[in-house]
Amino acid sequence: MKKWFICCMMLFTCGCANLFSGPNCRLSEDEYVAKIAEAQLEAVLHFADGKADLSKHDYFIIKQVANIARLDNAAVVVYGHASHRTRTKDPIQRILVNLDISNERAVNVARALVNAGVPADRISTIAMFDSRPVKRELTRADEAANRRAEIYLYRLR
Repeated sequence: MKKWFICCMMLFTCGCANLFSGPNCRLSEDEYVAKIAEAQLEAVLHFADGKADLSKHDYFIIKQVANIARLDNAAVVVYGHASHRTRTKDPIQRILVNLDISNERAVNVARALVNAGVPADRISTIAMFDSRPVKRELTRADEAANRRAEIYLYRLR
């Protein structure tokens, strides 16, 4: 958990997300982890290799999530993910490529949520690159499962 926390905090500090790290919010590591635990996964969207484009079905799902977010007065965090494999063998370049595509996926989903009526100040994005795979990528289907964006809702009190 610590490794993941440090990765997320690095991305928060870089300005990729602002929900729990803005000027009005200073959370300790324990508070941050507790806040993450309160999240509810609402949707997972999958992407083609090297792409961040949303499909018509994705927009349909995003509209449903936006309605829930508005009705529940929820904040939204979109985590963009990438598969491990890239066209480059250089490990630093691989991280940068995956960071870029995972960020692009998260940002595209966030834009669609804003267009569906979620206030922009209640949406944050986090680029997770290939740091949180759901599959070990032994097959192409495993790779495809890791190319995703996850939409979490946090009920605001």
